Amino acid sequence: RPEVDLRGEGGAPVVVVEAATGRLLGTVDGGSSHFLLHPGAVYLHQGVSYVVDELDLADGCALVHAEEPDWSTHARDVTDVSVVSVRSYVDAGPVGMFLGEVDVTSQVVSYQRRRIATGEVIDTRPLDLPARELRTVAVWFTLSPESLTKAGVDPSDVPGGLHAAEHAAIGLLPLIATCDRWDIGGLSTALHPDTEAPTVFVYDGHPGGAGFAERAYGTAATWLRATREAIAECACETGCPSCVQSPKCGNGNNPLSKVDAVRVLDVVLANLPS
Repeated sequence: RPEVDLRGEGGAPVVVVEAATGRLLGTVDGGSSHFLLHPGAVYLHQGVSYVVDELDLADGCALVHAEEPDWSTHARDVTDVSVVSVRSYVDAGPVGMFLGEVDVTSQVVSYQRRRIATGEVIDTRPLDLPARELRTVAVWFTLSPESLTKAGVDPSDVPGGLHAAEHAAIGLLPLIATCDRWDIGGLSTALHPDTEAPTVFVYDGHPGGAGFAERAYGTAATWLRATREAIAECACETGCPSCVQSPKCGNGNNPLSKVDAVRVLDVVLANLPS
């Protein structure tokens, strides 16, 4: 229908305009503009490379100029998730599985420039963009620190294991829910203030939720078993884009521990009812 934005419901779309000519190149949904159109970002349109000169969020406009640099840009953000309410949960001893409403606060704080040919990081440049807030639905699981220690996860490796498990879980969710990994987000932490335990969140990237987290909660054992198998069966040694690395990670895929991700998921699957 005419009133429905084809770019999604992540806020008013931002138009991309070539500064020298005033030509409209395209639009980006508001939710993605901080990542794709921040000042200094490399923006691709129909095979042509542009660099963003200015992002005017008030007017919903990004000014760009044509340029083909030998580097790419990767935005880095800081995300915080707070639990608003719990709709349903499963108490599985050292493991808890939850479904509920959460508030997600994210802010793009910097971006890296990387050589296209080698992937070498040239530099990291700060950004001054406002924080974005989203109330949505999430599925999350908690583990007791004792269960992780018993499984062979050293306390210093807990963040990397949880982070890798989070990435893989997001990548495998489209197997059981009709979504794309760009429709969902995640957060992992060795001690979350609301759960007071090591926790992995996976949330819908749409205001009010879109049903993806609910589907994940309803088939949690199947979803996480597929996640565990995808990590364990991957031929890489320390993690790769096929298993635990994510193209949308705001922390530059660090820290990640492939072997500890398998141990984390083993603990969950050993206690979670099928």
